[in-house]
Amino acid sequence: MSTRCETVVGTAADDGASVRASGAARDDSGERYVYVGNLDFFDDPDDVRRYLAAALARATPASPVPSSIAVPGWGSGPRVDQRKRRDEGKLNRGFAVLEFADADAGRAAAAALDGADVNGRALRSSPGVTVKKNDGGDPSDDDDNGGEDEAAALARAERRAHNRRQRRRRKQRDAAALEERLERLMRTHPLWGTDDRAAGEARRFVEADSSDDRYDRYDDDDDDDGWWDDETWREGWGSLYSVWASKDDATGLGFIDWAKCPPAADPAGSNKRGGAARGTRKRLQVESFRAVVSAAATTLGLGPGGSKRRPTIVDFGCGTGNLLLPLAAQHPEADFVGLDLNPRSIDLLSARARDAGLANVAARVGLIEEYEGRCDLALALHVCGSGTDAVLLQAQARGAAFVVAPCCIGKLRDGGLKSVAGMKNAISTADGDGDGNGDGDGDGDWRDDTLVVRPGGGMPHLTVIHPRSRWMRGEVQRPAYMDLAAAADWSGHAGVDAMEAFTGELGRLPRAAKAAVELDRGAAAAEAGYGVRMMKMLHPGAGLKNDVIVGFPRGADPLREHVFGPDASF
Repeated sequence: MSTRCETVVGTAADDGASVRASGAARDDSGERYVYVGNLDFFDDPDDVRRYLAAALARATPASPVPSSIAVPGWGSGPRVDQRKRRDEGKLNRGFAVLEFADADAGRAAAAALDGADVNGRALRSSPGVTVKKNDGGDPSDDDDNGGEDEAAALARAERRAHNRRQRRRRKQRDAAALEERLERLMRTHPLWGTDDRAAGEARRFVEADSSDDRYDRYDDDDDDDGWWDDETWREGWGSLYSVWASKDDATGLGFIDWAKCPPAADPAGSNKRGGAARGTRKRLQVESFRAVVSAAATTLGLGPGGSKRRPTIVDFGCGTGNLLLPLAAQHPEADFVGLDLNPRSIDLLSARARDAGLANVAARVGLIEEYEGRCDLALALHVCGSGTDAVLLQAQARGAAFVVAPCCIGKLRDGGLKSVAGMKNAISTADGDGDGNGDGDGDGDWRDDTLVVRPGGGMPHLTVIHPRSRWMRGEVQRPAYMDLAAAADWSGHAGVDAMEAFTGELGRLPRAAKAAVELDRGAAAAEAGYGVRMMKMLHPGAGLKNDVIVGFPRGADPLREHVFGPDASF
């Protein structure tokens, strides 16, 4: 094992040995010292010594007992003051060093402990640790300074403090530049300053004074108007969004009697990870989509007065069907298609549809950009990166309506993700389809990194390019746009609760950046002949990524009687 780390470690009765694990060449005597890693940072060092001794006894009962087990504590002195929030509560440094009488015993113990399961963690172990003796004293006083004198330690601490100040100033400058860019973008949006926006903003304030009990059945503690809906939002980016005119009306449109929903189609009943909270959140997301679909039922050909031809609704990136299946149960008059790249997810979707008795559901393995079937309504819930743009272009190619809730937009790039490109090649090879492009220019890397939507049926290919709209391209160049997308994807960091971060002051600029990116997508669809409305999910508890883009071919605005906000055309 090639490990390089240097720290002072000790046991309750050690002599202040400073242990340095090194990948450098070592003599045989060093192998009586054994490195053991992948320990739980939050275990007390005394507990670690006990369970390592017990694990060794179980693995090699005849092996000599180690003469010492050194477990470095998390530290004291300058390092403690420099902890980040993610380090709070850590009690050890994640590794230990065991000393044996001779090299043979060390090698045998290392082999026995490597891969051993201790408290659900697979240990990593190797013999050969170089040991350097100190002059004595309390090893915790030295921490990780490697014997530095006090002056050197103070200089090091001052240098670190200076670097932290520099990073803080840089973040402040970047935030100020981002805020200025966002303000400029907002005021250049095609709907900014229109009568529709002003009227929508005024009606929003009136609506904010109303109250109802629409969230009681979910025991929501959030304000009725949502964690994002403050005065800054209403007067800024929020004035470009549409809001439901009546909360009672919207709740009725989105209502699903989950007690009557087939258990296999219920995202709460089938949820095996994330617990009850995730299942409830998925239900709220489904109801948010259902409200839009119900309001547009006549336009979409659903319900008693629907079209003579059964409409086809495609859930792109459907996963195991948490959105598709409950909607299919509510609308037996429509055909539903679930499309996902993961064969395992499609197998589970098919099994759930069968168990729920839903004969109007078809499941397909494939890429979003390669879908060639029918589609009257395109759905997408939290499809990552450029996948959402591919969904919008698939709908645009067919003149289909769409309801999409984008996800992690920080991964946007013209070609999507490298990993997706690799999977795309694998599927194309398996199908014997080649690259389907016929360019023959020999620039394979370029083709791999370019996301091209091929809707089939003689329809032209469409390429995903960022920024998406003429509005955004006229204001920022692509590098700045990618920085904007990265900022929009921020939702806290290790040691900080994502909901607390994104819904508070820390998330103010990321929320605005996400609104800008989603409005860019909406503007591109409008430029292609769609009436587009930007909305938020119906329920505040539906999650952080709650922007919804709704579009219908120009001339059809089935939400007009149900929402306040800018008209769905510009």
